[in-house]
Amino acid sequence: MKKNCTRVSYKNYLLFTLILFVTIGSIASYSYGEEEKKTNWGFSVLGGWGDAFYTKADMKVYGFLPRISLPLYRKWKLDIEFEGNFFYYDVQKLHDVYFLGVSHNIVFKPIQERWGSLFLLIGGGFGYDSAGKKLYRGDSEAPLLGDQHFSAICNVGAGVLFNIGRGTALRVEYRLYHISEPFDTSDRGMNTHTLLFGISFR
Repeated sequence: MKKNCTRVSYKNYLLFTLILFVTIGSIASYSYGEEEKKTNWGFSVLGGWGDAFYTKADMKVYGFLPRISLPLYRKWKLDIEFEGNFFYYDVQKLHDVYFLGVSHNIVFKPIQERWGSLFLLIGGGFGYDSAGKKLYRGDSEAPLLGDQHFSAICNVGAGVLFNIGRGTALRVEYRLYHISEPFDTSDRGMNTHTLLFGISFR
């Protein structure tokens, strides 16, 4: 049974955050896409569903990911990204779970053009989850999450960056996320298909 809690409207905070990012991005150095290898920063919003591998666990996930990207190895077209992870899991018939963590991605950009780039990524990290107790789903003997609050997260994905202005790009991607508690080997984790929409600045 889900816990009842006071609903807080975040629309004003979200609008302020978007305006702040766009304002700062508009005064960033002028460069299109991959013309210059510079530090890149931005954020994405995330929405997804699951369970990706087990059909018995109906859940949705929403998230916010601020990020900074750095060139890693230009010859191989590799970047490294550091992301904040703020996730909310809505698990049907179980109490909701929040995840707060940090992660990093290795990004490979095999196609880079003036209009933008296509990329593949793989990454992982760690953080805190609010489960507090083992989350069992149905008659399954294996819980979704353990009760230790410390979780690991990993993901693989692909996406595209569209240059929409000087120093600004629209980011659209798909990721498969897995979250579980590494010190509780009995849990099978939560696996979700996710879509991300974001913006990047240089």
